[in-house]
Amino acid sequence: MKNSVKIAIQAGLIVVAIVLAFLIYRSIMQPVNFNRDVDARKAVLVQQMKDIRKVQQEHKKAYGSYIPTGDSLIAFLREGEVPYVKMIGTVPDSLTEEEAVAKGIVSRETFTENAFAVLFPEHQNDKEAFLNQLMRVPFNQSGQMIEMEAGFISKSGYQVPVFEAKVLYEHLLEGLNEQQITNKIAQEKTYNRYPGIKVGSMTETITEGNWE
Repeated sequence: MKNSVKIAIQAGLIVVAIVLAFLIYRSIMQPVNFNRDVDARKAVLVQQMKDIRKVQQEHKKAYGSYIPTGDSLIAFLREGEVPYVKMIGTVPDSLTEEEAVAKGIVSRETFTENAFAVLFPEHQNDKEAFLNQLMRVPFNQSGQMIEMEAGFISKSGYQVPVFEAKVLYEHLLEGLNEQQITNKIAQEKTYNRYPGIKVGSMTETITEGNWE
């Protein structure tokens, strides 16, 4: 009888030890897994933000302003045109390009072409899929879109174009551990940082992203 009780107690202790070990392991791995998932999601969104910035900068170079909405940006890629310069003729080995232009051997001519074809030639085969996802928050099942706005601010007496695109962590990290998301947002706010990913600014003349 005593041996049976002893065996039962030992078995119970082993079970408790296994459960405790599992709980400790889970408590250690939970933030590790969360950070891994955060990094993976951020990588996808950051690439989208870089693509949006690329479009905005090209639009500003061609037309002097940024695009205010996601729908307008997609429409610009579908239907808009951007100028590009093409060299006509061949530059002799003995001359620089500038010298060849000055001598009239070659000329530079400006043409226009579809914005998407110029900016994203590598995506011509998956154009529709690319455009359909460009302004969508990745991994978000609620259909959340990247927020964007554009306008002008006054700098040294001049009206300067600005734009901003942003996504809150609560939208990017939807579906992950809610407490970890809350902790992540609180941490960013503690350091007075935007609790998400953004590029550009509506108050400063910058086009950098907060991941850079």
